[in-house]
Amino acid sequence: MFQKFFIYIFGLSLIFLANPHIHAASTYIEGQVNYTQINDVENSGNTGLGGYTLNNYRGNNKYESDTNLGFEFGAKDISDTNVRVALSYSKTKIKLKSISGSGTISDGTNTLDLNINATRAGVESVGFTFDNDVKAYSLNAYYDFETNSNFIPYLGFGLGQVDIENANDKEISKSLYVGGKRFVNDQMYVGLKGAYTMIDGPSDKIGLTYEDITLKTLSLIVGYNF
Repeated sequence: MFQKFFIYIFGLSLIFLANPHIHAASTYIEGQVNYTQINDVENSGNTGLGGYTLNNYRGNNKYESDTNLGFEFGAKDISDTNVRVALSYSKTKIKLKSISGSGTISDGTNTLDLNINATRAGVESVGFTFDNDVKAYSLNAYYDFETNSNFIPYLGFGLGQVDIENANDKEISKSLYVGGKRFVNDQMYVGLKGAYTMIDGPSDKIGLTYEDITLKTLSLIVGYNF
């Protein structure tokens, strides 16, 4: 149901962004370099799928931080207000650091005991990986605060869809933003943006169920107003 809703909103946004003069708006584009931290993620399972057997498994996954790229395309000064809306895309690599928990994972030959901390190498020894690419699409709304300088702070929120590699379904994401941008000239600006993103917990193809995933992202931005 959400996928249909997201496609509908995405289509309406494209129509809106393609016709900014109707709404007395102007468009902009941003390139982003993102530094993302992934909070620990709880997961559990007790089944045998995909060639693996999970016995009373419950884990707490720790992930490495990731540096990735993204972009955003949007419309600002909508109907002569400080509101802007945008579509954004980013791709993050979540890479396992270690697991602690209980239970075992077996590939039929080797067994990993999680009653002690398991390193990345230990997980790989049973031919398993918790590494996944995460593609994030989001429809965002921002409010730019007026100042007496060329620096503009802003707040925002976003609703999106996240495609996690090896997950059974795409998941809903909700984001909160705080940032600021400084104009280099009338059209180009640089800035920083912080994001706190909550992703609904997925289930994966070997039967693991995950708690909600939280990402914290700091972005270096270069933007251009058309």
